[in-house]
Amino acid sequence: MVVTVFGDLAPDCSLEGPTLSALMDGIGIKPEATRVALHRLRADGWITSQKQGRISQHRLTPKGRQDSEAARPRIYGQTETAGTRAKAVLVRNGAEALDPALFASIGPTLFLCAQETPTPPDAMILAVDDIPLWLGAQIEPPALVGSYEALFGVLTQIESEVTEPISPLETAVLRVMIVHAWRRLVLKHPNLPHSAHTPEWRGHDCRALVTQLLGRFERPALDQLDTR
Repeated sequence: MVVTVFGDLAPDCSLEGPTLSALMDGIGIKPEATRVALHRLRADGWITSQKQGRISQHRLTPKGRQDSEAARPRIYGQTETAGTRAKAVLVRNGAEALDPALFASIGPTLFLCAQETPTPPDAMILAVDDIPLWLGAQIEPPALVGSYEALFGVLTQIESEVTEPISPLETAVLRVMIVHAWRRLVLKHPNLPHSAHTPEWRGHDCRALVTQLLGRFERPALDQLDTR
């Protein structure tokens, strides 16, 4: 959750300790848990912290910014740019060298991925025109299907029940909760087009709602969140 806060609200600038505390309190996370999370993130090279007077300043490290930036297209990509075609990839050595977040296995050495996904240099690329429904069911983990259905329900409820105006802090909290729930799912599977999925798959519907809600509840400036 802390990584989501920085990735969405402060990807390339500092976040003051009181502001971070107010955000985490709004989300429902206790100060003790926030301190433990910051300690672990500093130990893992994600976050750096320093004091300016009595106020702690936290920011992503270069590694943290790089990793966050790498995930940004998957998290914030628009519906129409989120992959429109798939390709099949035949490899010699099987799944060991392929990232399951990018490649869906449809056989021991045959995988499906988005058209723009880089592939191994010795792979055979096969054109895909029509994808049968049974294949979509094969590559969709049941847990993810259920999680997307649940997220779709929550996003629909937010769309209809959260009315403006809300405060900048409330807007920031809402954005973080939306992005965090979304990123926990969208980074777990390949980015495949509608045609590769069954009608039960809500991933694309969730992306459309996330895009709509983040546009509606725009990122507030950090100075609007000043809690001192």
